Amino acid sequence: MKLLSKTFWLGMALSAAPLAQADFSSHGAGNISDTINPAGYGCVVDHGTWIHNAGVVEPGVSSCNPIGAPTPRYPQLVAPASQKPTMTHRWWGSVSFLGEMTVGDSADAAYITPDPVTARISNRGARLLSIPAGIRTAGIESSYPIPDPFSEVFDGIAVGNSAHADMDAYLKDYSDGSVTVQWRSGATPVMEATFVYGSPYVYFTALQGQLVLRTKAGDGPEKGTFYSDGNSLGVWTDVASVRNHFLAVGDGSTQFNNASGSEITVSGSSTLTVAWLPDTGAGTIQTFAQYAQQSVDEVFIDYSVERSDNSVTVSHQYRYQGTPVNTLAGLMPLQWKNSAQPLTGYKARSARGVVQFAATSQFSYQLPFVGLLPYFPEGIGDYDQNQLQQLVQEFIDGGNWNTHTDTYWSGKNYGKVAELAAIARSNGMSAQADQLLNWLKAELEDWFRANTSGSLDINKYFVYDDNWNTLLGFDESFGAQQQLNDHHFHYGYFVRAAAEICRVDPGWCSPSVWGPMVELLIRDYAGGRNDSMFPYLRNFDPANGFSWASGHANFVLGNNNESTSEAANAYGAIILYGLITGDEALVDRGIYLHASSTAAYWEYWNNIDRYRGLGGDYDNFLPDYTRMTTSIIWGNGHVFSTWFSGAYAHILGIQGLPLSPLVLHIGQQPDYLQDYVALGMSGESSNGKPSGLPADHWRDVWWNIWAMTDGAAAVADFNTMNFNYTPEQGETRAHTYHWIHTYKNLGHLASGNGSLSADYPAALAFDNNGQKTYLAYNFGATARTVNFSDGTSFSVPAGQMSVNGSGSEPPPPAFDLTIQAEDYTAMAGVQTEATTDSGGGLNVGWIDAGDWLAYANVQIPETGNYRIEYRVASESAGGRLSLDKDAGQVLLGQVDIPVTGGWQNWTTVQHTVQLPAGNYQLGIFAEQGGWNINWFRIVKI
Repeated sequence: MKLLSKTFWLGMALSAAPLAQADFSSHGAGNISDTINPAGYGCVVDHGTWIHNAGVVEPGVSSCNPIGAPTPRYPQLVAPASQKPTMTHRWWGSVSFLGEMTVGDSADAAYITPDPVTARISNRGARLLSIPAGIRTAGIESSYPIPDPFSEVFDGIAVGNSAHADMDAYLKDYSDGSVTVQWRSGATPVMEATFVYGSPYVYFTALQGQLVLRTKAGDGPEKGTFYSDGNSLGVWTDVASVRNHFLAVGDGSTQFNNASGSEITVSGSSTLTVAWLPDTGAGTIQTFAQYAQQSVDEVFIDYSVERSDNSVTVSHQYRYQGTPVNTLAGLMPLQWKNSAQPLTGYKARSARGVVQFAATSQFSYQLPFVGLLPYFPEGIGDYDQNQLQQLVQEFIDGGNWNTHTDTYWSGKNYGKVAELAAIARSNGMSAQADQLLNWLKAELEDWFRANTSGSLDINKYFVYDDNWNTLLGFDESFGAQQQLNDHHFHYGYFVRAAAEICRVDPGWCSPSVWGPMVELLIRDYAGGRNDSMFPYLRNFDPANGFSWASGHANFVLGNNNESTSEAANAYGAIILYGLITGDEALVDRGIYLHASSTAAYWEYWNNIDRYRGLGGDYDNFLPDYTRMTTSIIWGNGHVFSTWFSGAYAHILGIQGLPLSPLVLHIGQQPDYLQDYVALGMSGESSNGKPSGLPADHWRDVWWNIWAMTDGAAAVADFNTMNFNYTPEQGETRAHTYHWIHTYKNLGHLASGNGSLSADYPAALAFDNNGQKTYLAYNFGATARTVNFSDGTSFSVPAGQMSVNGSGSEPPPPAFDLTIQAEDYTAMAGVQTEATTDSGGGLNVGWIDAGDWLAYANVQIPETGNYRIEYRVASESAGGRLSLDKDAGQVLLGQVDIPVTGGWQNWTTVQHTVQLPAGNYQLGIFAEQGGWNINWFRIVKI
């Protein structure tokens, strides 16, 4: 049950929280907790005492030593919204998160952005302004710099209630493109308003008292009336050089009292529609007044995927009480540029560009799908195979690959290791690929059990918050708990890593193992309709066609989103997972989210039509905004900046994190990208190339981006560094080396723009000066024929990559021998038992210090370095083993065995030893006991 009260004092309960017992709900082999472990709380002192890692709470606490009890933050909901999963991350997300803004309080900054209108939901009602009237360019930013933003009214108008001067606001209801706010006095509902994205209308209802229109001043230079006819009143305002025209329309008995004053009371009717007008022509007034009387309370936005080319059709339907209704629907550029919908000719330049109005109950538009791959195959790039293998090995030998315990930085590490594992496997390094996957398995399995330690963990676990209907990962970073920020960015990396594990080991994602935990993460950031645990598409906004990062959206500019590539990574990971598990509905959902996000990147972030020479309505930026791109999209504008840096390399490079075959949309316009790279290098690079960037400015990210437009140049500049650089935290030297050399020979992406398409999601075409390369990976269990729209067609074997119709199986390693631990020829002090490790069979256990295992007749083909891997488990103590030759006469090497938390919680450890050619006996000696072993593997390096 969700409560109505605005303030909750749970200090007594929270002070006792360390003694509380967690309940765990099972999902496959994993589980999640319903309780946060207070032992994991963090606190910092910085002009106050601020808690983190405590869930969705107020940031301030009484002290940091000891850490004061946190104050939970509850959703601001009433029925029917309180009866559905709590929705956040919309253009109106501040309503569910914060409720009303207090007039005069700068800490309550939130505006909602039903573009072309923007509004502040306050304790006095709603302040209404129009983005087209106020949007300006100032240096690096185009937005509406709202003057005096914390007042009840200044420019524009406000709508309040004659009987109530201090109200509480709640989310009453919402749809894919609308929100209804209810104001209450105590527990009594007194006023409601419905806002619709793209609509010029706001629909108000007084449940007590009378509706009141307020302006900064009475009739004079800052306010006047331009129309008055029975139940309609036109009011203009001109404050701070922002001129607005609003038309208030009631029913037949409506009267407007004190129309010349600054407070106009509405009598004779409890309902009122306020319309923003693009002009005050007689035809405009008549048309907008006509449709104002036809209320809208729901916008249902649906999608379908045409699998013959994987194009997406998105449809919007406007309804009132479940019935379609004609209205003036505002189509944003992504919509009207890709639609055949007839338009009225009424339009205005707003935050996303020109919004065009259509008189309709529905419209639809179509978008192409770019396509994706699980990895780029071997045999394309002109890289040196030995060099690539050495780079992979160096990464593995470096160890300490993940020292983080939070969801974002850990997730980035999981993503890069997943990419590296796929590259290693396709280039004949199956043992190394298995090692990397074993690392990932160990990490994700830790996260996927909230009681790995036997009781509630302190970190690396998930909690389900029943109030916010979300998964909270511990540890928190970037406000992922307190503000519910960035879940798609963080969890998308987890899903990407899980998809690579399951591509190789499908059983790991089975319903009885870890699949349900992976699906919980997907459901959190991109859940389907009618999910009982999670809201629909939490981070993705169907009305805008892209994602929002902030949960609380407590900003004057509305909500925001920065990295489109991390969003595409998250949605591409859904497609991979759906293809692996055979979940076609999940594949379709991922294609919709990915296609819309990538199209929005080119439409709104890059304004590609301006680059192509199209002006007027097709140019989405204001004329005096001169940069070719932007970085942060806001609800009422955009800014050329990042949250953490003003460096060009970061501002533009953040759209290339991470670069993988899930985010190939970045390279769809190679000529544009060439200029994009030049702009990115114009700020901080000493030579106009990535090699000239400062050490912390993502040289490798920029080599990767540059390769998508000029692979030869990227490789040449990369070679000047001789690998002497520090990789970005989501990158590895091996991946960058492989990527740029592969792109050098592929050329440019040729498919995915609608002119060349494929009938399978994991299929792409590239063009290098007229030479096309077709790539397809078959996730199915049987061979499939992949068809491209240019007539190219070929069969792809099950579970394989095909290049131009040729098979692409990884070359076998030079030598790879696995020996089951129970197949010893002699032993001392051990026993065998059934194992639950992958593959089943027996493992060796009851190993104490001094015990040993001997294996005779091991045939080694040639002298050289070999990697020895051991599949081990240790419940609580860990241990140490040594490898020897000829009954201990030659010590070959030693390796420590970590604590895995259970006798059947398996991991793989390894070391490199030099072995002579020949047939001889190998021995494993327990220098320290307390561990089990299932097998060991010998691989020639």
